[in-house]
Amino acid sequence: MHNAAVLREILDAQREMVCRFGADGKILFVNRAYAETLGRTPTDLAGHSLWDFVVRDDRDGVGAQMALLTPESNDVTIENRLETPDGPRWTLWHNRALEFDDEGRWTIAQSTGIDITERRLLEERTRLLIEELNHRVKNTLMVVQAMAYQTFRGTSMPTEPVTKFNERLTAMAAAHTALSREAWAGAPVEELVRQGTEICERGGDGTPSVTFAGPHAMMPAGLTVSFVMVLHELSTNALKYGALSVQDGRVDIVWSIDEARNWIVLEWRESSGPVVVPPTRKGFGSRLISDAVSRQMRGESSIEYAPGGLTCRIALPLGDVSA
Repeated sequence: MHNAAVLREILDAQREMVCRFGADGKILFVNRAYAETLGRTPTDLAGHSLWDFVVRDDRDGVGAQMALLTPESNDVTIENRLETPDGPRWTLWHNRALEFDDEGRWTIAQSTGIDITERRLLEERTRLLIEELNHRVKNTLMVVQAMAYQTFRGTSMPTEPVTKFNERLTAMAAAHTALSREAWAGAPVEELVRQGTEICERGGDGTPSVTFAGPHAMMPAGLTVSFVMVLHELSTNALKYGALSVQDGRVDIVWSIDEARNWIVLEWRESSGPVVVPPTRKGFGSRLISDAVSRQMRGESSIEYAPGGLTCRIALPLGDVSA
C-alpha cells in the first residue's frame, strides 16, 4: 500500500478530529472524524473554509488566538463551538502552526480536536448549582442575624454579645463568598486572611493595624470557613484585650509552606500593645481556635502569651481534608 494511503488510514482511524488549513481558513485536509462531525465527507470539505463551520460569535476570539502563533511559540489551545447538523458543539482544539512566511506569520496550521460539549454542559450546571448554594447560604445567615436581632431586641441583655454574634456570622458569610468565587474548590489564603481580619481598623496615623504576607496558596474548601473563623476570633481578642486595644498596637501575620509535609504554617504576632497576662481560664475564642484547628481542620496550633505580645502559630494540611 502507498505511504499516503497508509497515512490516510491511520488518520481516519483516529477518534480525534484532524484538520489542516491555510491562514485564509481554506481546508487542505480533514480526517473522517472531522468530516463526520460536520455531517460531511472529507472530499466534500476539500477547499471549503473552516470559518464556515465555526459559530459566528466565536470567530473573532479564535482568530485572535491563532494570530498569537509565532515560530518561537507555534501552538495554542482553543475552545470554541462548531456548527453541526445536531446544532453547535463545543470542541477543544490543539492548534500547531507548521509553516511561516519570511515575516514570521504562519501560513499553514493543523488542529486536532475533541468534542467537549458534555463537559461544558456539566460545568454550566455546576456553576448554576454553586450560585444557588451560595445564595441559599447567604439567605440562611441573614435569617439567623434577623432572628438574633428580633430575639434580643427590647431585652435587658447587653448589646455586645449580639454584636459579636453578628460579626461572626458576617465573617462566615465572607468565607462562603470567597469559596463561591473559586467554585467551591478552595480559596486563596491571602483573601481568607483579609476576610478574617476585616473587623480590625487602621491605626490612628492611617497605617494598617494588621499586615500580612506569604506565598500564594489555596486553602482546601473543607478548611476555609473554619480558617476564617479562627482569624476572626484572634482579631476579636486582639481588639478587646490584645495589641489592637490600644492605638499604636499592631498585628503581623506571616505564612509559609512546609513543602515536606504540604502544610501551611501561619504565625499571628501582636506587638506594641498592653503587657500580656496569660488567662486563668479558656474563653470561647480560645476554645474555638484550639478545637477548630485540631478537630475540624486536623492541624496544629499553639499560643504563646509573651509579655510583649501574643503569638499564635497555626499549621494546616493543604491536601485533601474532609473537615
